[in-house]
Amino acid sequence: MPLEPIAAGPWALVPALLAISLAWYVRDALIGLFVGIAGGAVVYGLFRPEVVGVPPGLDGPLGTLLGGLLGITVIPELVATSPLFADPWYVKNVLLALFAIGGLMGLMIRAGAIRGVLEALASRVESPADAEKASFLAGVIIHIDDYFNCLVVGSMMRPLTDEHDVSRAKLAYYVDSAGSPAARLAFYSTWGVALVGFIGAGITAAAKQNVLPAGMSGYVTQTGDGLQAATDAVWPLFFNTLGFAFYSWVALVVAALVAWQVIPNIFEMGEEEERARNGGGVVGPDDDPLVSDEMANYEMYEGATPDWRNFAIPVLTIVGIGLLAMFWRSSPVLNAPRMTSVLSAFGSELLVPAGGPWSLNIGEIRLGLASMMGLLVGFVLFRARGDIPSNADATDAMVNGFKGIFLAAAILTLAITIQNTVSTLGISSFVTDWFQGVPVGLIPVLVFAVTAFVSFSDGSSWATYGIMFPIVIPVAFTTGANLPLALGAVLSGGIFGDHCSPISDTTVLSSSTSGADHMVHVKTQIPYALICAAIAGTLFLVLGFLVPGDFSLIPY
Repeated sequence: MPLEPIAAGPWALVPALLAISLAWYVRDALIGLFVGIAGGAVVYGLFRPEVVGVPPGLDGPLGTLLGGLLGITVIPELVATSPLFADPWYVKNVLLALFAIGGLMGLMIRAGAIRGVLEALASRVESPADAEKASFLAGVIIHIDDYFNCLVVGSMMRPLTDEHDVSRAKLAYYVDSAGSPAARLAFYSTWGVALVGFIGAGITAAAKQNVLPAGMSGYVTQTGDGLQAATDAVWPLFFNTLGFAFYSWVALVVAALVAWQVIPNIFEMGEEEERARNGGGVVGPDDDPLVSDEMANYEMYEGATPDWRNFAIPVLTIVGIGLLAMFWRSSPVLNAPRMTSVLSAFGSELLVPAGGPWSLNIGEIRLGLASMMGLLVGFVLFRARGDIPSNADATDAMVNGFKGIFLAAAILTLAITIQNTVSTLGISSFVTDWFQGVPVGLIPVLVFAVTAFVSFSDGSSWATYGIMFPIVIPVAFTTGANLPLALGAVLSGGIFGDHCSPISDTTVLSSSTSGADHMVHVKTQIPYALICAAIAGTLFLVLGFLVPGDFSLIPY
């Protein structure tokens, strides 16, 4: 069972600081992450010596020191109770999807699907600049989920960018800085449902603290388990939040300007691109690409026919099933107090709002199911077409795909364990104290900065949103800060910190599927992330003083 949370104060930052600094120094994310988890376990033992096995009668400095030494015994609990293993949602929609898409990539390589995409694009991509534009556009278009985007776009575009001498670091930048912001801004993506849940948790926290405005009482309901958010009522507030998600909007514009050669390659990205263009290789001689030799050197079956449709059909299966799971509902997706039927067919009606405040009723995220169906469709398709000669060959292809994704899965496991560790050490309560006595106009920019710091420290905007929304929403209500602007600052800070952190899950996946050295990707992406953050931070600072507390883009 999970360890009892504690309030370790600034010591809650130890795991993240150890992981990030060591990963930066030794250029190995696995080592940094493991040491960070071990450091967190030691801190837990120092604060709770009785939990780690120190005898009750042994008090004082000796007991504390022994608690720190025995703290490493809770490492298995920190790993086992992290969301990746303890939460069925993570198992189904992250771990299962990760390996399913890895297996599908192995099948696609063997069946010539990746080669088919490359050949289809070859007539339209004639230069490195064209390859960069194609990579950016692929990242924006395939945005149903940021994990899915990382896994597919990097694998799909890597052969194309390699052929045109675009560095792997540049490809990883497009995968990370186009796909993730686009996924956060698409309400129909997996992030849309998740963010509504996070905002709902924050509203519930405000209701429990008795600071929820009377006009928003309909946002929570009383159940047998206590107060719960009325999720369908949260959607209009969520749409307001998207309008103020400045970092995501700016990141997309900057990435587009980089792809169209308006913004130049700066700092280490310039060095990476210069080496690649001059024939020195798309990765440096001392780089350690996050892709296995099995995947990088795996070859297409000699009897396969390269065909881009072999890629499109499984991918469209994944996207289609993912969207169906969200929008195929027995009740209307869009609701209002008054509804009108505009179409009736086969016993079903298309209902649209006819008046009153509206809400959305969207289903759950089923990325694991969608990915498994994509893998199944790919297997059957490739075998039926003869692009993979036997079941045994198909199994070998999937195993190679699993191997190719294993390092990313290992880093992802440890990164999510870091999130669990800092949460157990009480980073939430530590951060809450930072907002005491702050002028209302500074709330948005401070929220942006604090959220970015938390996201950088725990390596996950997902975990960060779980921490920050329940903190920021009550703060906005009690201080009079504009709520959509403050929530936009949370959304922006989470992804900015994510883009800069070497222990970020999506940053790891971007490096992995692009075949880039992970620390090189982090170092080359940070300057662009800082440009975006400077623009977003300025907007939050200015609008924090100019936007009235009751302003909204649409009524909520």
